[in-house]
Amino acid sequence: MGRPRTFDEEAILDRAMLLFWRKGYEATSMNDLVEELELGRGSIYAAFGDKHRLFVQALGRYLGRQSELLAAALDDRQPALPQLRHLFETLLRADAACSGAGCFSVNSIAELLPGDAAVAELARTSLRSAEDAFTAQLVRAEAAGELNDAVTPREAAHLLLALVQGLQILRKADPDPARLAASLDSAFALIRRPAAVRPDDRAAEPLGEPGAVSGTAPHTVPHAVPLAAPLGAPLGVA
Repeated sequence: MGRPRTFDEEAILDRAMLLFWRKGYEATSMNDLVEELELGRGSIYAAFGDKHRLFVQALGRYLGRQSELLAAALDDRQPALPQLRHLFETLLRADAACSGAGCFSVNSIAELLPGDAAVAELARTSLRSAEDAFTAQLVRAEAAGELNDAVTPREAAHLLLALVQGLQILRKADPDPARLAASLDSAFALIRRPAAVRPDDRAAEPLGEPGAVSGTAPHTVPHAVPLAAPLGAPLGVA
């Protein structure tokens, strides 16, 4: 019989996750893991397998927590689009907490795919789950008359998923919170139903001088109505 383990495997896995998150897979050596986890090589192999198996478990743990965050942040009690916008801000803030390392999932996809089948399967499953969660919210938005008729809920969900994944890459080069917020504003303006213009707000445009009606004083053309006002406060990415 082997000796019982005297360490908390969950806590050790969290520490491994943070190390891989900061350094990436290739740059993390077994010596790094031994030092960070304060375990011998034999204990690491016995509990988690080799470096790759440990990495896959660490990434799976990260993605599981992302799924929990999604489930906790999205419900059917609040307006769908503001709720989605707030979720994206939360995701960006959460990943900014790891010393500016960005999103562990996006980093791993960029580093290891398409050559790593185990990581690819984890990533596909996680992305499908996120897109399904976004779609469910956008179906609610569509039912409430908030979604632009030009897109379906699934199409809008795919757009938002691509956006938030791309922002994780872009902000590593340009972490300006105002630019991140502007990108979110633009995306939500595109998928939100345009505000209606009332008939009495439209200016008369007869032949001749624009903005003037024959025999009357010039009529002022109202300002164009924006697609959507910005949703939520600017990002507070650390």
